[in-house]
This record gives sequence, structure tokens and C-alpha cells, in this order.
Amino acid sequence: MNESPLSLKISNLDKLSSELMFLSQDNEFLNEVYARNNWFLPQFVQRALTNICEQYLHPQKLATWIEKYPTYGAPQTIGLILAGNIPLVGFQDLLCAYMTPHTIKLKISSKDEFLTKIVLNKWFEIDADFKNRIIFSELIKDIDKIIATGSNNSHQYFEYYFSKYKHILRKNRTSVAIVPKDITDAELDGLVDDVFLFFGLGCRNISKLYIENGFNTNRLFEQSERYSFLFNQQKYMNNYDYQRTLLLMNKEIHLSNNFLILKEDKSLHSPISNVFYQYFEKIEDVYAEIDTLKSEIQCVVSRNDIPFGKTQMPLLTDYADNIDVMEFLLKN
Repeated sequence: MNESPLSLKISNLDKLSSELMFLSQDNEFLNEVYARNNWFLPQFVQRALTNICEQYLHPQKLATWIEKYPTYGAPQTIGLILAGNIPLVGFQDLLCAYMTPHTIKLKISSKDEFLTKIVLNKWFEIDADFKNRIIFSELIKDIDKIIATGSNNSHQYFEYYFSKYKHILRKNRTSVAIVPKDITDAELDGLVDDVFLFFGLGCRNISKLYIENGFNTNRLFEQSERYSFLFNQQKYMNNYDYQRTLLLMNKEIHLSNNFLILKEDKSLHSPISNVFYQYFEKIEDVYAEIDTLKSEIQCVVSRNDIPFGKTQMPLLTDYADNIDVMEFLLKN
């Protein structure tokens, strides 16, 4: 009995998962990715590949996720412009496009081109039809819809060039955490991952802490010690040294060890190697402030929201900016 098109795709994605798990254990490959982009540490690329396999390519999770969408839609031509701030950050968009019948005009960030094309070539070996539906392009035009992700500066161009199409246009966002004074060591350990994974460059990374009065910030520094290997990463430490020098020159109060700076600041977006924080007494006040800033926030981490340590483990239903990509792609 022949498999349905949908079942075949899920089967193909299961095969892709096996290929990506193999890549995640290939030190030669991981080092090659790092050589091409020194922000893509081998352990970070390994983490990205593992998360994709566990959260996006698990057959049962895929079947549960996709069942709420119509199986078929009218074929269209869609544009995808992928970001490159962290390894394989555009994978969910590619996965959603794969599950549709659409032709895809694809522009990959130069920062993530090598890794993304390796993954795509593995995908094409499993499903040649997907290869036939993708057109690599530096100039995206003659499309029905567009999904474009980039910086705030890129977003201005996206709005200018793509406003006439049905679109999802994403710009810089960041994430925040609400830290109770009695946070457990396990929760704090998860928070450290939320801060440091991928050097803090992702929109799901924590750049701002709302700290309940009574929390001892020394605990955060102590728990951060397992990321002390960042001290040996030149690109990261260049940012740390620059930011620390500015703070010292301007005589601004801050806390630091040799690779992390904590600064009391109401802003959301902290520089690389920095995390901003502000104290609170009433959690209701925190949520009121977060509500006014929701257009800039990707994730809220707390005991009542996304659990500590889970920001970089998004589920299939965790769409960027809370915009359902599958619904967008399948809607006429």
C-alpha cells in the first residue's frame, strides 16, 4: 500500500533526523563549520542539530503538529530570506515550506550558508522533489508571499521592497526572564543556558533579567562558571573587553567576572557579553511592563511562562513572533 504524501514527508524527515544526528557527532564537520564562522562553536552547532532532531523531526511530534492544517493548498511561489545569527536559525521556516506544495525562492545568510546548504543537500538526497521546488536566489522577486528575517536595518528594506506581497517580516527581538529570589540551582542552571547558548545572539536568548529583591547575584556568576570556556573565544571576548572598558571609563556601576557583565538598566537589548537587569517587588508590575514591550520580546522565561533552560528548545508550535507560519503559507 502506497504511503500518503504527508506520511511520506514525515518518513523523509525521520531519515533526515538520522543524517543530522550523525552530523552532530562528526567532529571534522563541526570544526569545518566553526572555521567558516567562529560564532558557530562546535558544541553550539551540535546543540542546534540535536534540538532540530528532537523537537522538529520526531515523527509523532510532526504528525500531531501537522494534523490541524489542511493537507493540500494551491501551489504558490514563496520567498524565504533566512537570518544567520545562530546555527540553522531558519530551519523551521524551511520545514514549514517543505510541508506545503509551494515553490520556494530561497536566500540564505552568508553567515549560515555552509551549514544550511549541507543540511539541505542531505535533505535533497532523501527527497529529490524538494530540491526541484527550491530556487536559490540573491534577489527575491516574482513571488506570491514572502517570509523575511533580519536585523532592524534589514527590516526597513524588507518593508520597502516586500510590502506589496503577503508577508511575514521579522526584525530584532530579544527575551527576558523573571528571576524569583528563591530560584533553585536547577532553575538557575537553565537560566544560564538561556543567556549563554549561541553567545546570546538569538532572539530567544535572555538579555534582560527582572530580579526579585533579595536574590543574590553572586549565585548567577557562580552558576555561569561552566561557560568560562567563552574566555577563550576571541570574538566574544573582544566584545566583553570593549563593553567593560566603556563602563569603566564612564564610571558606570556594574558587576562582572572575566566573561559576563551584569548592569542595572531598564533597556531590553543588552550588548554581547552583557545582561541588563532591574529589581522588582511585585510581579504584577513586571508583567505590566512586559506587556508594553511585547512587540520587542520573543520569549518570557519564568515559573509561569517558558521554563528556565527551554528557550533554545522551541517546539514545532513555537513560531517566531507568535505568527503561525504554516497557516500563513497555506492560506490563499
